[in-house]
Amino acid sequence: MTALTYSVRPVQWTVCKVIGWVWPSVFWSRLSGLRLSEVPAPTLPGPRWVRLKTLLGGICGTDFSGIMQRGHPASILQAFSSFPALLGHENVALVDEVGPTVSGWKPGDRVVVEPTLSCVPRDIDPVCRNCAAGRFTLCENFRTGPLPVGSMIGWNCFTGGSWGPFFVAHESQLHRVPDEIDDRIAVLIDPMAGALHAVLRRRPLDHETTLIVGDGLLAMGVAACIRALGGRCRLLAIGLQEKQRETMQRFGVDEFIAVGGRDPQAARYGKVAARVDGKVVATKFGHQAFTGGVDLVYDCVGTGQTLTDSMKYARSGGTVVEVGTSQITLVDTAPLWFDELTLMGTNGRAIEQYDGRAMHTYEIVIELIRERKLDLSGLLTHRFRIDQYREAMAALANRAGSGAIKVAFEHP
Repeated sequence: MTALTYSVRPVQWTVCKVIGWVWPSVFWSRLSGLRLSEVPAPTLPGPRWVRLKTLLGGICGTDFSGIMQRGHPASILQAFSSFPALLGHENVALVDEVGPTVSGWKPGDRVVVEPTLSCVPRDIDPVCRNCAAGRFTLCENFRTGPLPVGSMIGWNCFTGGSWGPFFVAHESQLHRVPDEIDDRIAVLIDPMAGALHAVLRRRPLDHETTLIVGDGLLAMGVAACIRALGGRCRLLAIGLQEKQRETMQRFGVDEFIAVGGRDPQAARYGKVAARVDGKVVATKFGHQAFTGGVDLVYDCVGTGQTLTDSMKYARSGGTVVEVGTSQITLVDTAPLWFDELTLMGTNGRAIEQYDGRAMHTYEIVIELIRERKLDLSGLLTHRFRIDQYREAMAALANRAGSGAIKVAFEHP
């Protein structure tokens, strides 16, 4: 089968990183580690596994950041991946083949697949303490058991991924897509689940002022999920694209603060301070302190700058939820202790407590869609064939020009 694979050598990584400062397209050129390859279709690793035929494979922001080499080469994520990786974990797919002991699933069933390769898919019994608690993205066994190293579908060398026509998954990872949910909505269930999990980790109280840092799909998802859950907090967002103002407001943001990508710290902070009764205090070398601020911040970008900004935007005793997938970076941690902040991480999906029930995050998203509390129409803006991967990457690299929100590969 033809699929997108990724593997990069140290010298190759260095060359692309240097050239990428002036020619971003190098990251999907022949010099990069991204390849359209002919690879064997994945086989079932065990009797409780299924093979899936991809309908749509979404491009996650974390995947794109990896391809763009925005992370540090020493990232710990490499310890939980195997290469060459067959990319793609966001998906909507049809069951194509079932293992001999699979129950409840048959060829032709339309599903979304939760990608985490935790204890149950690895056939580890008893499961680790995190899996037992329903926090399977925090599994302690991504490097053990009968399967090769890998924390998730799409960043390993054996399951295949949704950027190819076929991939495999354990039956426990499958979630049925109701007939009334279109493929273009179903492929958004995974990224929306990531946003919902962050909100459920720390739900804003109605009297709190809440700030979302970012204006991409994850930021939209956090805003949408706050409102879908009935949250009535004052909700602000800060982002780089003025054109996203209307979309962010559609999802419940009361005020959108547009900033320029090259705006100095003082300018960014000044725009926020003016809306939240804060004060910007100059220090040295162009850096600023921030007093006052908001009760709760969701950082939906995940860079050193946005995490620093988020901690400064939070009032003393406030909370910052790190939703974007930050890695090795430079962060000003002074606000963390100086203002006695609570800094929370969030990772993917879990078994959540929702409306008095224990539910998988995917199932909550599906319920909210069916109840018309979560309207995701129009968010899948671009679809490409797998052989058009360079055009897909270019659309994501130039969101301001292309208008891309969610980009996906479609398979006939």
